[in-house]
Amino acid sequence: MELRDELYELMKVLRVIKQQRHPVLPAGTVGLLQAVDRGGRLKDVAAACALDQSTTSRAVSAAERDGLVRRVADPHDGRASLLELTDAGRRTLADAVVWYDALLADALRDWSGEDVEQFGAYLRRFTTALSSSHVSHASQVSHASQVSHASHASHMEASR
Repeated sequence: MELRDELYELMKVLRVIKQQRHPVLPAGTVGLLQAVDRGGRLKDVAAACALDQSTTSRAVSAAERDGLVRRVADPHDGRASLLELTDAGRRTLADAVVWYDALLADALRDWSGEDVEQFGAYLRRFTTALSSSHVSHASQVSHASQVSHASHASHMEASR
């Protein structure tokens, strides 16, 4: 089986886990709560979650309605607000972390500590390389698209 196939299988398993995730939290909420727990403004949380601000704003509003997150005045900028977890948000995040840790511990129960450490290092290395490759590829595609559009426009202008 090729690496691409293995990655597809991994993504499939992760989708199933997300569907059967921690019974209390909607998909994506754990990552949102973790990002809010690190502190910051909405734009910081959006960046940490790799989401646009409008999507993050809707997710934060839902978490506020659920009593997990609150907005507080930014002491350095009275016009802005910071996001923070409520006590319920901290408890919910802690419960989710325990649930996910138990899931990982069960999946890795036959692995040595060295294997787990090496796997983590490979995952970090792979994620970093894939992220860098994605940015580079997106830039190349964007440039190629701009060149293609410019060439097409030039061709259309010349044919008039």
